[in-house]
Amino acid sequence: MSALLPSLMAIAALDSLNPSAIALQVYLLGTTKPVPRSIAFVIGIFFAYWTSGLLAVLGLDRLIQTVIVNSGFSLSTPLFYIIQFLTGIILLIVGVTLRITTQSEPAKAPHKLNLAKTFLLGMSVTILEFPTALPYFAAIEQIVRANLDLLSTMSILALYNLIFVLPPITLIVIYLFFHRQSFALTLLQRINRYIAIYSPHIIRFLILGLGIFFIADSLVYCIANAFGNPLIKLL
Repeated sequence: MSALLPSLMAIAALDSLNPSAIALQVYLLGTTKPVPRSIAFVIGIFFAYWTSGLLAVLGLDRLIQTVIVNSGFSLSTPLFYIIQFLTGIILLIVGVTLRITTQSEPAKAPHKLNLAKTFLLGMSVTILEFPTALPYFAAIEQIVRANLDLLSTMSILALYNLIFVLPPITLIVIYLFFHRQSFALTLLQRINRYIAIYSPHIIRFLILGLGIFFIADSLVYCIANAFGNPLIKLL
């Protein structure tokens, strides 16, 4: 599992640049009793993303076992590299065709900002954006290929999601240190604006980079296997 961590942590760090979550966090920090609400919001994001990831890992693993193993095919390492190669192709296509918009309709905040509703707000934003979470899907493919036990899978997904929620947590820390200063809200809004401007471009490069890396890793494995040394690989 230790060999899997560096790539997953890098993916999680770039995946964490979520303009919707950061914009809502800035909004929550401008309300009364901001810290408890912001923490509830972060917990909602973490819980929804972690649960979705766990269900995706278990579902993909179950699909592989049912469709492939029970059909008489061998669940071999080359098969996973074929899946990785196809995943890389899909990521390249999506990265090239991705339409970047600098303006998007912000998610609606609840009218009554109690802890339960801010928790549900974090969950709902995350679940609505989950189908577009291509970096997370790439990380899930790596986790499935690593063939981890359930506890290890839950732990590594928890680490991924802890990194994923670092930006909103960082905003809370900034608020706690500087909320008495007049420039605090301006600083948070500036951070939010920069994330909104630059994160779509970063996400495009992330998707393209992941696609190229997955394809290269698959080709390296195939070439090494052809020359009798299948242990050579990038991942």
